[in-house]
Amino acid sequence: MPIYKRCSKCGKRIPSGTTCECIKQIRQQQKKERDKDYDQHRRNKTNAAFYKTKAWVLTKEDVLAHYMYIDLYAYYHDGKFVPATMVHHIIPVSKDYTKRLDRDNLIPLSDKRHGIIHKQMKEGREEEIIQLLLEYKEKWKKKENSEVGGVVKLF
Repeated sequence: MPIYKRCSKCGKRIPSGTTCECIKQIRQQQKKERDKDYDQHRRNKTNAAFYKTKAWVLTKEDVLAHYMYIDLYAYYHDGKFVPATMVHHIIPVSKDYTKRLDRDNLIPLSDKRHGIIHKQMKEGREEEIIQLLLEYKEKWKKKENSEVGGVVKLF
C-alpha cells in the first residue's frame, strides 16, 4: 500500500516521493522567467542570433550525422554509447567568432555532458577540456581512416 503526503502548495494528496503538478508548473514558470531574463540582459545578441541561422542548423546536422549521433566524450571517456543531441564549440564562439562554422572546432555531445563540460570550463579547466576534446576528435579521425569496406571500424 503506497504512502501518501500532502502538497505544501495546494494540499492535494500525492504519493510519497513524487512532486505535485502545481509545483512542477511553478518550477517551469520560474525557469521560463530566468531564461527570459538571461536572454534579455546577459546573452550576447550576436551569438544568440547565430544559433538561429540556416548555416548553423545545417552545419550542426551535418556534424551530428558525420559522427553518427554519438557523444564522443562519453564514447572515449566513459566507454559508452550515448546519443549526441547537440554540437559543442570546442573553442567557444565568444572567444573566436571566426571558428563558429569550422567543423574541426565542433564536437557532438549529449545535453548532460555539454552542461558538465561548460561547468568544468567555468571552473578554470578550459585549456584542459579543449585539449581533451581535440584529442577525442583526433582519435575518431584515426578510426575513420581505418574503414573496412566503407564502414567505420568502431571496435
